[in-house]
Order: sequence, then structure tokens, then C-alpha cells
Amino acid sequence: MSGDVCVLCAEPIGPDDDAHPCAPGRAHRECLLRAVVGGIGHLEDHPYWCTQMQDPDGGRTYRQSAVEVDAWVYAHGTPAA
Repeated sequence: MSGDVCVLCAEPIGPDDDAHPCAPGRAHRECLLRAVVGGIGHLEDHPYWCTQMQDPDGGRTYRQSAVEVDAWVYAHGTPAA
């Protein structure tokens, strides 16, 4: 749908983006994954990024973090709980 904005990252959903319903709108697939797994900073160095810096996205935007989380999960598999 033209003009859609991801409800998680607030960035536009492009015509070639993989987006899914997410009340109250739609969200990028990568943003949905990031919402469940955590940000890239959380995956790279939890004590530093999450505890010390309180930034689970490791200094990246939510969207950039989500794209990097997607690549991390592709390379490493889903993290252990």
C-alpha cells in the first residue's frame, strides 16, 4: 500500500519491502523480528549496550538495527533465551 509507514520504526514501507499487519497498521518484517529478538546492540554486547548505555540498538536507528538483526539471525540462527 502506498503511503504506509511502519508502526515500529516510523519509516516508510516501500513497494518492495516485506511488510505484515501489525495493529494498528503494518510493519517491516525486519522490524517485527527486532521487536522479538531485541536490537543489534543487545546481540553484539548486551552488558555494554543494554545495561551500561541503555541502548539495545547499539547507536543505530530502530530500522537500521532491525536490518542488522535480520542479517545476524540469518548468519547465526536465533539466539538462546
